Amino acid sequence: MSSAHYLAVQRAIAANPRAGPKPLTIEEYRARQPGQAKRNIKDDNQLTQIPQTRTPKRRGGTSAKLRRERAALLEKVNADPPPTWAEASVLWLKIDALEQQQKQKQKAGAQRRKQQQQRSQAIAAAEQKQ
Repeated sequence: MSSAHYLAVQRAIAANPRAGPKPLTIEEYRARQPGQAKRNIKDDNQLTQIPQTRTPKRRGGTSAKLRRERAALLEKVNADPPPTWAEASVLWLKIDALEQQQKQKQKAGAQRRKQQQQRSQAIAAAEQKQ
């Protein structure tokens, strides 16, 4: 960006410090996000609040992080030239700790799935009795 352009932008910002994004009309919003169900609308055809467009992430990020950390540690252990015995021992202890964490997460996930399955079976059985 040239200095002249930068100065022009700074002058425009200084001249109108409260300038921000203009409110969207319903038509503009629909053009950007077709199919959006939730809308907060004022009487003058202006959106009062833009609905959330980003879906929350799944919780699987921690297990992926553990796998990446384990892979990085294994690369360090198997590097050429190999680490010293003391460093390798520490790395192997960290790898074992990560593997234990992964096993605990998998076990907890299996228990959670089993509980959900039991709940759904109990609900189905209750609905059949009615």
